[in-house]
Amino acid sequence: MTFGENLQLRVLQKLPARFYMTGSIESSFRYETNIFQFPRKSILLRQLPPPETIRRLSAQDQLTVSNILSLASREDTIFRVLPNVTGGFAITPRTRVFTNYFMIRDSLMHNTRLNTTIHSIAGGVQHDFPIGQRANLQAEFQCRELFQAHQQPVFDFLPGLTVSYVATPRTVLFANALLQMRGKKYFQAPTKEIDPFYTWGALHQRGGWSFSASSTLVQNFREPFRRNATIPVNNYAFICDFEVARRLFRQLPGLQAFVRAEPIFNFHSNNRPGLAGQDFRLFWGLRMAASKPALTTALESLRRQLEEQEVAPPTPEEKTKPSAYLMPEQVIAAAPQPIHGFMADNTNAYKGTGSTESLLSLHQELRESSDATNAAVAITAVASTPVLMPARTPVQHQIAEAEASSEL
Repeated sequence: MTFGENLQLRVLQKLPARFYMTGSIESSFRYETNIFQFPRKSILLRQLPPPETIRRLSAQDQLTVSNILSLASREDTIFRVLPNVTGGFAITPRTRVFTNYFMIRDSLMHNTRLNTTIHSIAGGVQHDFPIGQRANLQAEFQCRELFQAHQQPVFDFLPGLTVSYVATPRTVLFANALLQMRGKKYFQAPTKEIDPFYTWGALHQRGGWSFSASSTLVQNFREPFRRNATIPVNNYAFICDFEVARRLFRQLPGLQAFVRAEPIFNFHSNNRPGLAGQDFRLFWGLRMAASKPALTTALESLRRQLEEQEVAPPTPEEKTKPSAYLMPEQVIAAAPQPIHGFMADNTNAYKGTGSTESLLSLHQELRESSDATNAAVAITAVASTPVLMPARTPVQHQIAEAEASSEL
C-alpha cells in the first residue's frame, strides 16, 4: 500500500466506527483589486460637494477627503492560512452530531491595518433524506460563535438545507440554502442582522484533476435592527468561484495545488463605502485534506446486501448410511436389509417358479409348519402383503433353495 493508504487503514482501525472527521488546511496567496469594497472613484467624486466648497475646507478636512478617494480601487496581495476541522458521531446511518472549528488569518502586504484573525467554534446536527438512487437532501442546524480580532464577538444560528445530485460517478451537482441569524450574545439571535445565503454549483473530477464552479447570493438585512447592527445598511452581494485543482503526489491524494478566481459584485447599498463596488480575487496555493468517514452507513449497506443474498438452507433429510455387514438377527424378511439399497415395493418378482421355496426359507413360522395347506394359505397371505426384499447374490439364492428342499 501507499503511505496514504497505510495511514488511512491505521486510522480506521484505531478510531470508533461511528466517529467521523474531515480536516483541511489551505495556505494561499491572493491578489485583490478592491480590498476596501469601495465604489468606483468616479461615483465618489459625484457625491462630493463642488470643488469650490472643498477648497474652503480646512487642511485636515481636505486631507480626509483625499484619503477617502485614495481607498477606492486599492489593490493588494494577501497571504491567507485557513485550517478547518470537523468531527462528529453518527447516531444513526442518517443522523450525525458534529463540532467544527476553523480559523482565517489574513496578512496584507501593504495595508496592514486590515490584517485580521477570525476563530469560529460551532456545533450542530445533520440528517439525510435520500431522494431516489442519486439525490440526497441534507438538513442541518448549527450554532456558531465568531471571535474576530479587535471586534466584538458575535453568535450565529445557522439552519440550512443542501440538495446534492450525482449526475455521473465523476460529477456532482449541489444547491444550498442557509439562513444566518446573528446576535451579540449566546443564544440571543437574531439581534444584529439576518443574512440568507443561496448557493449552487457543480464539481467534476477526472484523474488527478478537480474542477468546481459555484455561485452565492447573499442578502444582508440590518436596517430593521437599527443601532444594534454594526452597519445599519442593507446590501446584497453576488459571489462566484471557479477553481481548478491538481493532485501533486499519487501517494498523498489529499495534497493539491489550486488556482481559484472569485469575482464579487456588491449592490443595493447605495454606494456605501465598505459595502459597495466590485472586487476580483485570484487565489493560488496548496491544500491538504484528510478524512475518516463514519462506517455505520457502509456496514448497514453491507448487512442489507448480505440479507438479500441469503437463502434459507434446505432441511437436511435423515438418511441411514448403508452398511456392508448386518448382524444375523437382522436378516429377517420383516425388516428391510439396506445392503445394496432398497428394492422397489413390488412382489411380482417373487411369483412363479421357486417363489414358495423362497418364502418358506425367509419365514420361520413357515419352516415349522408341516401342513402344506396351512403353509399355502400362509404363503398366499404373506405374498399379498407388500414386503421390501433385498437383492440376493447367486450364492445366497442357492443356499436358500437347498434349505427349503431339505426342510420340505
